[in-house]
Amino acid sequence: MQNRLLPILVFLLTANAALAQLGGSSTYSFLDLTASARNAAMGGDQIAIKDGDLDMLYMNPSILDSSMHMYLATDFTNFYGGINYGYIGYAHTFDKIGNMGFGVMYANYGEFTRADVNGTQMGSFSANEMLAHATYARGFGKFFSAGAHLKLIYSQLAEYNSFGMAFDLAATFHHPKNWTVSLVARNLGTQLKPYVAGQYEPLPISLDIGVSHKLKYIPLRLSMTIVDLQKPDLTYRDPTNSEPEVDPLTGEVNEYKVNIGDAIMRHFIFSTELTIARRIFLRAGYNYGRRQEFKVASKPATVGFSWGIGIKVHRFTIAYSRATYHLAGGTNQISISTNLGKHIPIPKRKRKPKKDKKKDDE
Repeated sequence: MQNRLLPILVFLLTANAALAQLGGSSTYSFLDLTASARNAAMGGDQIAIKDGDLDMLYMNPSILDSSMHMYLATDFTNFYGGINYGYIGYAHTFDKIGNMGFGVMYANYGEFTRADVNGTQMGSFSANEMLAHATYARGFGKFFSAGAHLKLIYSQLAEYNSFGMAFDLAATFHHPKNWTVSLVARNLGTQLKPYVAGQYEPLPISLDIGVSHKLKYIPLRLSMTIVDLQKPDLTYRDPTNSEPEVDPLTGEVNEYKVNIGDAIMRHFIFSTELTIARRIFLRAGYNYGRRQEFKVASKPATVGFSWGIGIKVHRFTIAYSRATYHLAGGTNQISISTNLGKHIPIPKRKRKPKKDKKKDDE
């Protein structure tokens, strides 16, 4: 009965939101933030990487397995405009339950000046958002696994606040020496309490598929993710601010046409990761959609590109990334993870002193 109830519950929670999101906006946009330096360095949204790294769990619950037992991961991001956000996650394998994970993400947007329509200042207000998630995953056979996040969401913008709930559902095929393929449906849920009574907004639902390949003779991983499959056209043209194109000869208004190639490429994110001596990791990524949305036409610079480095030092793994969203600059992100189990000393069993046989004989 429980196995049949879960899909029905997810459908009821997401049916209205899924229909409303196409062609419109959504709330709780912070759910799409990249929660690890490794993922940020690789263009964001890289979901098909399963190598025991707890930092990648937030984007794909199905990669959780016993190799992450007692791992703790922390992340901090210095975003634009004084915005800061962070994430902390933990995984544990229980004997009778299986693999579970827990995490908390927060986003602090800082203090804002409150003013009326005439510009008269009336104090200040703050804005912040937070989510807590519980994760469960299990394997099926030798190469397949499935998992889910349950997310509880809270948002406070000035005097307005909202509560929500969402699910992430995922499945992964993983061959340890070659390929990893993952499918993730994220943010399937709804507002339990909207900011304004009766005005419910959709969540940023996304259906993503990712693939990664680890080369056999070179310590290099190539990855690709196709995002937002539920929305074929990710291009945007504001009809209120865009002047219609008029044919100078006929005077007729030209109908806006979507560039099919551009529309397809906006779904793709590419990345690479080079491992040196098993302790140093060099990473780079390219997000085509981000570049098209945020670049300045006259000077696109490195918008859409990202890079990073990871280092294993004793029992800790430290990662740093730099991602460029705009010509104005980039974001810095740092992650630290460790296995708490290795820090807990195992008590040594006291051995009883052996008796001297010679003395006993005497």
